[in-house]
Amino acid sequence: MNTAEAAQASPTVNRSRSTAGAFFLTAFLLSGCATGGGDNWNSTAVGDDESVGRVDLRSVLLVTSGEEQPARVLGTLENDGDQPIDITISDSDEDTTLTIPAQGRVGFDTVETVLRTAGDAPGARTTLTASTSEGDVSLLVPVVDGTLDPYRPYLPE
Repeated sequence: MNTAEAAQASPTVNRSRSTAGAFFLTAFLLSGCATGGGDNWNSTAVGDDESVGRVDLRSVLLVTSGEEQPARVLGTLENDGDQPIDITISDSDEDTTLTIPAQGRVGFDTVETVLRTAGDAPGARTTLTASTSEGDVSLLVPVVDGTLDPYRPYLPE
């Protein structure tokens, strides 16, 4: 290839490299690697994920209309054990206990669980504790309100 041919090929090569670089940067950012994975607040499921013993807590969050207002727990509890297990969800001033069937799940979208207060205003994170006979774990859960349509049906009355 002579110098004139190389000069004409150069913009195409640079454009291809730029396109490939942009593709890999986008894939990296979308994978959550740039934000530490679990702290990506732009993902669809914004709740906290933790495990305690045989129970997996998935996408746990609170829905409320205000800081001192009742708050509904949302998320899913999954028991991968061969026996039912009791789990207690608590905040600073109350707790509630549920039984998860063996190899089963409990979805808070269908099992209404409401705390007296959210503990923090919508937009903040608050701490919940999940306890079983196998231990306990702290969850730092987001507090959301009915501003976003998917959460509006779950606002406590």
